[in-house]
Amino acid sequence: MFSGFWGWFLVVVIVAVIFGAGKLPDLKVQAEEKLKLLASAAEKGKKELEAKINEAKKKREENKEENKDGEENKPSE
Repeated sequence: MFSGFWGWFLVVVIVAVIFGAGKLPDLKVQAEEKLKLLASAAEKGKKELEAKINEAKKKREENKEENKDGEENKPSE
C-alpha cells in the first residue's frame, strides 16, 4: 500500500499532524529504546535456546554411549 516514496511521505505527514512536530523527536527516542530492548531480548532468547540445544545434544551423546556400553557388557547367547 505504502511501498513508494510518496506513500511513506504521506504516512510521515499524517503522523506529524496527529502527534505534532514537537513530539516527533520524543517518539523517535522511545522507539529506539524499545528496539534496543527488543534486540537484547532476542539475543538473550537466542543464547538460551542455543544452551538448551547444546544440553540436549550432550544428553543424547551420553545416552548413545550408555547404550553402546550396555550392549558391550551383555553376555552373548
